[in-house]
Amino acid sequence: MAVVSIEDLCFGYTDIDLLKNASLKINEGEHVGLVGLNGCGKTTLMNLLALKISPDRGSIVWDKNKTFSYLDQMLVVNSDVSINEYLYSVYNDLFIKEDEMNKLYESLGDADASSYDKILAKAERISEYLEKNNFYRIKSDIGNIINGLGIDIGDSINDARLLKDLSGGQRARVFLGKMLLEKKDVLLLDEPTNFLDVSHIEWLGKFLSNYKKEFVVISHDPVFLNTVCNYIVDLDGKMLTKYKGNYDAFIMQKETNREAYIKQYNKQQEKIKKLETYIAKNLVRASTTKQAQSRRKELEKMDKLEKLSSDYKMAIHFPFTHSFNMLALEVKNLSIGYDKVILKDINVRMEFGRRYIITGANGVGKTTFIKTIMGIIRPKGGKIKLTPFNDITYFSQDENVLDITPIDYIRLEYPRMDNTKVRTLLGNFGVKGELALSSMKELSGGENCKVRLARISLKPSNMLILDEPTNHLDRVAKDALVDALNKYDGTIILVSHDKDFYKRLSRENQKNDKIIEINFKTNV
Repeated sequence: MAVVSIEDLCFGYTDIDLLKNASLKINEGEHVGLVGLNGCGKTTLMNLLALKISPDRGSIVWDKNKTFSYLDQMLVVNSDVSINEYLYSVYNDLFIKEDEMNKLYESLGDADASSYDKILAKAERISEYLEKNNFYRIKSDIGNIINGLGIDIGDSINDARLLKDLSGGQRARVFLGKMLLEKKDVLLLDEPTNFLDVSHIEWLGKFLSNYKKEFVVISHDPVFLNTVCNYIVDLDGKMLTKYKGNYDAFIMQKETNREAYIKQYNKQQEKIKKLETYIAKNLVRASTTKQAQSRRKELEKMDKLEKLSSDYKMAIHFPFTHSFNMLALEVKNLSIGYDKVILKDINVRMEFGRRYIITGANGVGKTTFIKTIMGIIRPKGGKIKLTPFNDITYFSQDENVLDITPIDYIRLEYPRMDNTKVRTLLGNFGVKGELALSSMKELSGGENCKVRLARISLKPSNMLILDEPTNHLDRVAKDALVDALNKYDGTIILVSHDKDFYKRLSRENQKNDKIIEINFKTNV
């Protein structure tokens, strides 16, 4: 039985169609992965499913008995409540029931003996209800979610962390935790792994693979999709195609289907061209006007196939300045943090030209370390020696999305760059046509990431510091970024939870050039 049905769905922004006559059914028991290239409309489809926006045409019909919750990649939460209060609010109705039960027991002290049995019976019914709804496991269930997703709730009641003070990634983890506790019938998850480290992605994978109900998840992580999904829905050419099996099975099936579709598409295009040629030649001739009009009607009634989006090509190059024969960076007994120390006694020596991968749990201080060695945050103690011969290019994880076009974003730092060169640059990163003229607030997470990568690629350097650059990127973009990093001769400091990505860093003709993984662990 379908939990949600999509019929002949059409949706677009201005003159850009994202969905055209798309149809899909998600049935009970299905764990669905939604895939497609950056900007194809995956997040838009999620917003449509969540009823946040309305289709131009067509319908989305939910089973009236089904509930759903939605994890938005652009989630905004601004509240004075603590993380604990927010998570425990899932069970407010049960706490109200518990309070009612306790008041019944308290009332026995003043009640007539004749009403004892009635009061006790009512209290026991509430107790049974609480037991049936796992009330006495609430603390354990919340603890499991907190530990599984790596949510830092604070050290004590006096140190409780408020939602409004959290970063975007921390908020996403808390909201995801609340969704998992609610156990709605259908979960709509837009890139839930972007702000999770490896161990927490593994935990989420196990949780979702054992989830008894349905979900739809957007992800560019093949390993994660293989773990959690039994169906894949591919958004390509403004259409939705559903494949049975995990991501690997989808790749094999899609290639077969793609070849058949392309043959059908090309055959139709040949027919359309012949019809158009005949109409153009014969419409004005008196002897053949009727035949030409008949051909035109045939052409107008034809159900035209959409051209599939081919894997676009993306070219990335990070220009290199110069090398030097000394340490690129050395830190001794470094302590880092904001109001208080979150990591101390960091001792690292980084040689010029090597690749360093920084991993560790979310919130442990990876981004804080990067900002500290960059001089954005003052160290809490210790020494940092960043060699002045370094020419640094920095990609930040948490840059604010501006309400300007990609062209204007490039010109913020390169105001004299002419329009043709800006367009060519953005085109090399897959940001073409109308996308280059759209507000960056209207672009997908992956498209925003590509625009930012495009700008930093203009700056010559000999040290790249990249903080989670693959968040939101599709397979084509990741492949291009790996290739660019493998051709780069300078030092690379990469913060990443994407093991599949950073394990592919391997420069040619340098057999002894191994990546060096630095795992940060809490030591405060």
